[in-house]
Amino acid sequence: MWSKIDPRGHRIWIMKNRPCEWYSHSQNQSSKFFVEDIKIRELIETHYFRSAIAKVVIRKTDKEWEVIIFTAKPASVLGRDGVNLQKFEKKLHKITRRLFKVTIKEVKVPELSAKIMAEFACIQMENRMSYRRVAKSVLQKVMEKWAIWVKVQIAWRLNWADMSRNEKFTEGRIPLQTLRADIDYHYTTAKTKYWVLWIKVWICISENMQAEKKSRKQEAMEKL
Repeated sequence: MWSKIDPRGHRIWIMKNRPCEWYSHSQNQSSKFFVEDIKIRELIETHYFRSAIAKVVIRKTDKEWEVIIFTAKPASVLGRDGVNLQKFEKKLHKITRRLFKVTIKEVKVPELSAKIMAEFACIQMENRMSYRRVAKSVLQKVMEKWAIWVKVQIAWRLNWADMSRNEKFTEGRIPLQTLRADIDYHYTTAKTKYWVLWIKVWICISENMQAEKKSRKQEAMEKL
């Protein structure tokens, strides 16, 4: 049953924090905040389409409202002289009728973000690269950054086939039922010239990255 649940939502308050940080005083206010959050995330996805955005955190208090964007390419999000960010703030003000403070933070290791790697796979497959080659490149990039394991799942009509099928590519052990495992997950679609393929990426980050890195270096030295 747990394999069918989003691993991010399953680990809230254990290994993950909520992507929306606000408190409502009434049921009507909570519904308005919820719809507003969906509109903000849809605006970010359309305005910054595949701009290597790892996650978005929305904070709302009585005094101020803030949108935090974690991205691997802050220069593309800001634009030249901050023009792109100003356009986004104007669109955000039209939708919400509030003055949101937009903060941009850089993701230092984008290979450990499931959303960024899924978008990378989509771009490669839309450029008519083989799905097996794309999946193996994703596995290699992630495992080079000392992740515990990674899983890539690609499905639908692969290689112009008449029948749809599902193929999985994994590397490392898969602790899906371990709640203390920090797992990132993302689902997206690649609109290729022949069909629409859906892609799922799971990435498990070690709890103690330094200890995992030392153990792997010791194993590599022993093999030498």
